[in-house]
Amino acid sequence: MTRYAHLIGLAFATFGTALPAPSQAGACSNADINISAPPLSRGDQRAFVEKFRTQLTKACDWWGGNFAGPYRIEIEDSRGTSMALIPAWRGNHGQVIFRMRTIRQKTSPITHEIVHTVAPNGNRFLAEGLATHAHDALGGQPAFPNFGEDIHARARQFADDADMLALERLAVPARLQLPDLRPQGAYLVAGSFVRFLIETHGMEKFRTLYALTPLVTRGRFAGRPNRWDEVYGQTFEELVDAWRSRIAG
Repeated sequence: MTRYAHLIGLAFATFGTALPAPSQAGACSNADINISAPPLSRGDQRAFVEKFRTQLTKACDWWGGNFAGPYRIEIEDSRGTSMALIPAWRGNHGQVIFRMRTIRQKTSPITHEIVHTVAPNGNRFLAEGLATHAHDALGGQPAFPNFGEDIHARARQFADDADMLALERLAVPARLQLPDLRPQGAYLVAGSFVRFLIETHGMEKFRTLYALTPLVTRGRFAGRPNRWDEVYGQTFEELVDAWRSRIAG
């Protein structure tokens, strides 16, 4: 058995559904979705739920996923960011919070937050990178961090100076940011890097890597540094160098 095949088998044996199959998407399309959104009319609430369900089905067709809910959408007219990963980490898997500000501006990261429910992860860099790339790849409306612009092009200005090793060591619930890199730049490089991994090396290798850092309620684990070489046959630093070369203008 090859080392790569052994890793795939280990991921299945240890994490069960960590490597979901697209055939499981039916559970998502029939998911139980509830909404609490006092700022919206009942008609607008129904329309939002349908938009959420459409994007949920897309995400499950793309990634797999077997979380059928219940999903609890909460739309608040308050400050803050949208979130689903942190609620899942706290033990409230399926709670998805959006801010009314982004709904008014038509910039709600619906697909991004859905990915955090169907594919949560304990490594903040990979979790946000996958959600950011998926929002782009699945046609989500313009939203943070790239607002519809090409993510490689937007990440280019941050790529050379970003401390990628420090980002990769961030475990949920740590924020994806560094003292010298604000969240928007951090999310852009994470999304661009994950897009590069999937486009260059394929989805299955990425699934195997992703399965090695499952989200654990109240746990904090960003993963073993040598897992990159085990899955990709290259160190993280070598993959970062290849990514930087790929997106360079």
